[in-house]
Amino acid sequence: MDAGTKQLADILNGNRVLEVPYYQRSYVWKEDQWSRFLSDMEYITSTGKDYFLGSIILKQQPTGISPFDLQSIIDGQQRFTTFALFFKALCLKTDDMETFDSKFMVRDRKTKTRQIAIRHSINDRKDFEAIIAMDKDEQYVSELPSNIIKAYNYFQENIKPEKIDIDVLLNHVIFIGISLQQGEDEQVIFDTINSLGVRLTTGELLKNYFFTESTREEYEELWMPIFEKDRELANYWDAEVTSGRLKRANIDFFFTAYLNIKIQDPNIKVSADHKMRYRRSEGLFNNYKDLIGTYNLDKKEMIYDILEYALLYHDNINPNIAKGDIPGTPGIERINFLIFVLEYTTIVPYVLYLLKNVNDIEERNAMFGYIESYILRRQICKSDNKNFSDLFAEMLILNKVTTLEALKDYIENKEDSQALALPRDRQITKACHTQWYPNKKALAILYLIETAIREGKPHATKLYPFERYSLEHIMPKSWKENWPVHPKYTEDQREDAIHCLGNLAMLPSKLNTSISNASWRDKKNGKGKNLGITHYAADIETLTDVITQPKWNEETIAERANWIAAKAIETWPSYLPEEEEGEEALTTTTGSGNLKLALNGGSYVSMSRFVLDVVRAYVSKHPDATYAQLKEVFSDKLCCSGYKFKGLLCTEEEYNAWDNKLKPKRYMPDGPDRRLVSADEIVFFVNTQWTKDGINGIIKIAKAEGFKVSTKLPDPTLFT
Repeated sequence: MDAGTKQLADILNGNRVLEVPYYQRSYVWKEDQWSRFLSDMEYITSTGKDYFLGSIILKQQPTGISPFDLQSIIDGQQRFTTFALFFKALCLKTDDMETFDSKFMVRDRKTKTRQIAIRHSINDRKDFEAIIAMDKDEQYVSELPSNIIKAYNYFQENIKPEKIDIDVLLNHVIFIGISLQQGEDEQVIFDTINSLGVRLTTGELLKNYFFTESTREEYEELWMPIFEKDRELANYWDAEVTSGRLKRANIDFFFTAYLNIKIQDPNIKVSADHKMRYRRSEGLFNNYKDLIGTYNLDKKEMIYDILEYALLYHDNINPNIAKGDIPGTPGIERINFLIFVLEYTTIVPYVLYLLKNVNDIEERNAMFGYIESYILRRQICKSDNKNFSDLFAEMLILNKVTTLEALKDYIENKEDSQALALPRDRQITKACHTQWYPNKKALAILYLIETAIREGKPHATKLYPFERYSLEHIMPKSWKENWPVHPKYTEDQREDAIHCLGNLAMLPSKLNTSISNASWRDKKNGKGKNLGITHYAADIETLTDVITQPKWNEETIAERANWIAAKAIETWPSYLPEEEEGEEALTTTTGSGNLKLALNGGSYVSMSRFVLDVVRAYVSKHPDATYAQLKEVFSDKLCCSGYKFKGLLCTEEEYNAWDNKLKPKRYMPDGPDRRLVSADEIVFFVNTQWTKDGINGIIKIAKAEGFKVSTKLPDPTLFT
């Protein structure tokens, strides 16, 4: 190893070719760095003083019969690339390509050809060579602009030739140059550099860790097609992704998820202490090295496993989902929406695990739908998500939860008092009246409901991508001038009404401020040249009833909150039984809109209790009916798909043999009058889980028997 002060002119001497090794990262400098670089060059020119630009590390390569001095850039490729692009833009402006060629081109005197003095890696080579070949002072136009192209265009636009002297720069830009000989290990130097704060992605560090010059063919066969095949692929992995409070490269995001999956592998037997340490995103590359070294993992086997997951990630995970179409039915697109719009990034390890281990697409989408229901219910209720990482990055993977039934079992066994419990329908309804949400969260909830309602229905207009919409408070936050409070409400109640979901709207365009804060009549219809909600809400399902309202106040907001709650419950079913609190209890169930019913003039009760009353009344009317005959009338087909049960009717023997922790809530065998007996003396219980669609079948049976049925919804202002 040799170290010493080097001028830029010493390094770019017209006979040296600098090669960017295949394992190095792409060019990543951006406008902040370009702006500072340009300022530095102007400063050096104006002062004529030596200017230190850090250390560079070059390694001598065998030249063979090459006429050039060939060296690899171990550290410094970002700066050398920037100098080449900067000088190219400058020399085109000053018509001084002779100076440029003397430093950035080398001549083979035998073949009388020239080549570029910097050989770039595969990701940037095409763009870099295209820029170097330019012969006109103009912007470079490309359909897929890279940082290489953006850097050149920045300099082409911003360089002021009168402030730059190329000769001064060549002689006063100073580096500490470290030269390695062929036998010296650049891996040690590379790791040391990165431990001192050079920010490379985990993918770049792992590439260098897994592959060496001797395994270059394996790199080109395995790694490159998945991560570096072309600019479009490189852009995908380099894209910036928000993860909590951090912004990270998409490839780092992937490697974090993969590591969370890998450490749950029972064949590796990673200790609890190591799992806790490895799951931290900080020091991700070192965690990989420690895992491989501590547990003696085969590098090549791990490479194959990484690449399999990486392909699944690339084909399914879309950070730009807010710019695309969202279907109304469960699937990976809606999961992407949860990850990148609602920022539930912690679910990615389990999503990837399902993509690899659940081949039945219908089953997998059903599981995605259940995950969506779970997350959105908790989002609406603003449940604490501090344990989400444990659930989706560890427990579900560790327990090999790969079926819908297993997932339901795991989630439903969380009691209401536990942190990870699934909110019930009554909680959803209450939250729609009482919770305040950040604008983006509220907009996302409304958007997902809108997509679900529109699914399979013809519409005059297509739903735009999510990023095109904005949130509007129908009754404005600045309400005091045009929206007087009715005497029966307080100002605090007014504020709660304004911020609840019942008062929020998704619109494809922001309203003019004068309209947004205007009276309801003007806000709805518009005034003068300023359009109102009615214009922008055309064909938006979640606003259909809003624009027909002659007035908008606390009562109409409460009614819409109930409507949104019912649509939310329908879109994100829980499949949990609601708790009974006697016949007068308020029980909300999937898609019911808090429906209550009465049989033969009796009290209004929950749907669960109503079904029991109908079955009991039928048994009384048909005392000779056997259990088999009762099962023919009260068919299991009336029950709701997705719920876990033994049937609409369940014998005591079936109940006792059923291994399900929630079975007491499914049939409530100890509840008042829950124990029924058929003519052939079989004891049975009645299912407690019902939706509005299922209830319609029960009502038909009741009416066919001549029973009187009455229905109603509770007071819409119950929670206001």
